[in-house]
This record gives sequence, structure tokens and C-alpha cells, in this order.
Amino acid sequence: MVITERRVDAVKQPEGKRYYPLMLDMKGKNCVIVGGGTVAQRKAEALLEAGAEVTLISPSFTAQLEQRALSGEMPPRLIRERYRPGMPELGEAFLVFAATDVTEINSAVRLEAESLGKLVTVANDAAGSGFIVPAVVRRGKLVIAVSTEGASPGTARKVKRELEQMFGDEYETYLELLQQLRVLVQSIVGDTAERQAIFRAILDLELLAWIRSGRFDEQAGRELALRIAADPTEAGIRQLDEWIRRLD
Repeated sequence: MVITERRVDAVKQPEGKRYYPLMLDMKGKNCVIVGGGTVAQRKAEALLEAGAEVTLISPSFTAQLEQRALSGEMPPRLIRERYRPGMPELGEAFLVFAATDVTEINSAVRLEAESLGKLVTVANDAAGSGFIVPAVVRRGKLVIAVSTEGASPGTARKVKRELEQMFGDEYETYLELLQQLRVLVQSIVGDTAERQAIFRAILDLELLAWIRSGRFDEQAGRELALRIAADPTEAGIRQLDEWIRRLD
């Protein structure tokens, strides 16, 4: 098929539309999802994991959503009705997700949410959304978000899979350790410049290789912290690589 200039113009995204990436604290935030299928389920699971309070509106729901609603821990609220304009839930929402397989319903949800001043995202319609949800790789406190600004969701998923291979589960332990060491250094070193030099030196240590080797455990972490506390200087930190290598 020959792609004519007219066809190219017809599929262009609105010019000048750019997105601002940020990390939201969703704990206790009320989020409304219109839809009960697999797309709605994925969005609900991610929101619940982030601590949000989730309400779904749909005549029916996936078996997983039904089961989750019966659980005692952060269950979603299921409203077994077809969406209709004027339902009070949208007015109470922090974020709104239109996630049905009916374009007309999604459009109606978007229009009502926008009229209420709510941020709304529409499944498979980045151009018509006030925000889009990126593909996410999570390794404990490491969160990597990938977006193509709606240009190619498949590419975002592909990049996510590649990142999952690059950043393994060891990063969860690594970030937990770095956070503990950061708190330790902040408690014993008052000078900001000295602290920053120490933090850089800690990042240069072969901690990831240590964790990947399987030789790192809770006792090793305590010993590392004690050695840092005994000599909380950049030079002292840089000498620790030799100690780590001797543990082989």
C-alpha cells in the first residue's frame, strides 16, 4: 500500500503535545476505572499496588477482579452497573480511567471527567487522554517508566522487556542497602560536601557484583555498615573494595 501525503496527515498526533513525567503518591487516593475487563484489571492491580483506593464501574468483571474484591487486603470496590453520566463516583475521583471496549462509552467518560476538572486517560486513545500510563519495570525501590507518548505502545513494552533483562532482582537488595547506608552516613557526617563524596564512593563499590554472587547477606550488610561507621571518609570507603574481594 502506498502511503500518500494525505494518509500521513490523517494520522499525525496533535503538534506540540508533550507529557511531563512524574511519580505520584497514590496512597489513599480515590481512582475510578470504568470497565471490568483485562485492561481494567491491569490498571486496578497497578493502582492497588501503589496504595490507591480503586472503584470499578461495569456490568461484569474478570474472575481475578471478583476474587480480589473478596480479599481482606485493599479490595477494590465493584459497582455492578453500566456507566451513565452523572454517577457520583467520577466527581469524587482523583484520577479517572476509561477502560471499556466501547469507544462511545470511553468518549462519554472522558467528556464528563474533563467537565468535572478530572485527569482522565482513555484506553487506546493517547491523543484524547489527559495523561498516559507508562510501561513500568519495578525492582523494589527502583522504578523505571517507559513511554513513547502514545506513538507506539508496543515499542514501550519491548523496551520494558529489555530493561527487565538488564535490571534483575538484585537491584531490590542493592537499593535497600544503599538507602540504609545513606541514612547511616547522614547520621554521622555533618558536612554536606563530605557526605556527597562518601555517597559517590559508595556507588563506586562493587556492591552489585557482591549481591549477584550470592555472598551478600544480612550479616555482611551489618559488617559493611560497621566498617563505614568506623571510617566515614571517602578514602575509608574506597578501601572497602579490597575487603569485599577478600570475602571470596
